[in-house]
Amino acid sequence: MTALLVILTLLALAALAAAVGWKLHRWALDRERRRVEALTSLEGRLRNAAASLDVPVPPPRAVPARAPAPLAAAGSRGRAALLDALTAAVAAARADGTRLSVALVESGETSAAALAVEVTAATGGEPYEVGPRAVALVVRAGGRAEALGLLARIQAACGAHGDAVELQPGEDAVGLLTRALSGSRRRA
Repeated sequence: MTALLVILTLLALAALAAAVGWKLHRWALDRERRRVEALTSLEGRLRNAAASLDVPVPPPRAVPARAPAPLAAAGSRGRAALLDALTAAVAAARADGTRLSVALVESGETSAAALAVEVTAATGGEPYEVGPRAVALVVRAGGRAEALGLLARIQAACGAHGDAVELQPGEDAVGLLTRALSGSRRRA
């Protein structure tokens, strides 16, 4: 009888833990959704404010094409470059009907610039520096499983760890980037 009570108690505790975990997961998703909505609203208000200024926009200057800066240079490929690449990749994935994911790679002791060099050597990909000790990879025509495969290769090569997110239906580049980068705070 005592063993049955212990088993029932353990089952009740497991069910409670699962319910709490689910609730926390939903809360985090709702928080990220509200953050994306707030940023989108802010973008719209800023566009409206800029349009209402009636300031003539100077014509765009022709900028000569340059070779990209080497990855080892600090800040050479940061979050702005990642957002630009993601915007183009999301549009291409939507047009082609292919999958798209982002892998976030973090290291406890290696700088982002050095980590970028190690990630490039391990994968041949183009990492973007997104934090003092973190880089992100855009995995075109690949889902979360392919991105996790790249992360396994990176971990074997240099010991860095990470996680990946896949583009969801109806999601834009900002939403995908937000989800990818918010994962690093949950592990911290």
